[in-house]
Amino acid sequence: MHPRRYMLLICLIAVLPQLVFAESDISGWGKAKWGMPFSEVTKLYGLNNWEAGDTPISKLKKRIKIMGHDFGVAFYFDEHSADGKLYKVVLAHFATTKGDAARLVSIKNILVEKYGNPSSFDVKDKMKISRWSKSAGQLKLTTLTGNTVMCAIEYLSVGTESEKL
Repeated sequence: MHPRRYMLLICLIAVLPQLVFAESDISGWGKAKWGMPFSEVTKLYGLNNWEAGDTPISKLKKRIKIMGHDFGVAFYFDEHSADGKLYKVVLAHFATTKGDAARLVSIKNILVEKYGNPSSFDVKDKMKISRWSKSAGQLKLTTLTGNTVMCAIEYLSVGTESEKL
């Protein structure tokens, strides 16, 4: 083989693992992206009317399933209007079944597979908090085991307020 071909082959071998194992950024949740207006998110997902209160929140009409668990999904916007911009999505699951605790590890493994290892990990009694930080967003996984099993997955835009709007 010619020296150029060897160099090309070496470069390909060096770059290929980075392409195959590239971690995803956190630019939103599912098809909903940061800064997307309420009207567009509603077209993508069946959302309820605004929740009562000052914080502009609208929840998914139906729960979603993750690893056999039902999760409620809440979308946070910067204002109560069709033009309100998405900046946070929270998925939450509560149960009183002890067996659910073992499945929480699988949920974390799915997130690690998609986003890489967490940037930080804290344990406080029976609560575990894993955090991922990427250029477009942050992700926080909070799990609690005990009499009640809780799993919350919070996706949050990291852009400045002016970039969110």
